[in-house]
Amino acid sequence: MRKAWVLLLLLALGSAVQAQRAVSFRVSFPPSGAGIGLGLEAPLERDTALRLYGELFPGGPSVLLMGEFLFKPDLGQLDRDLRGIRPYFGGGLGVRVPSGASPDLGLGLALGVEFLLEARTGVFLEGSYFYPFGGGQGGRLVLGANLR
Repeated sequence: MRKAWVLLLLLALGSAVQAQRAVSFRVSFPPSGAGIGLGLEAPLERDTALRLYGELFPGGPSVLLMGEFLFKPDLGQLDRDLRGIRPYFGGGLGVRVPSGASPDLGLGLALGVEFLLEARTGVFLEGSYFYPFGGGQGGRLVLGANLR
């Protein structure tokens, strides 16, 4: 039975990798300590995207897993001189799993801007917030790169 679960997990990850359009590398700077993360981003329609990511905060230690829907237009649609600048905002659901405590389900919000260095590479700066349904909040600054 265990082999069947591993096989299903590998098939799901393989199909997710085939469907993805960008891999994100993230460095977070929350007040409690820095974190690192990895994510997948796939465009849905012209100016929308779905992003799934996970971040590890070794200072806690804790893990944050998020899924977000983003509105992410290219300003080059308005003015050709602004091509490659993509401001975005959106949100979704996530779970924070602290060490030795119960997981916190909550709402995540993101506001940022991505600068395309070339057609396949971009860097981004983002303000991101996680509001657990059980109370509290966690804001952080995120620097990262998207590789398409």
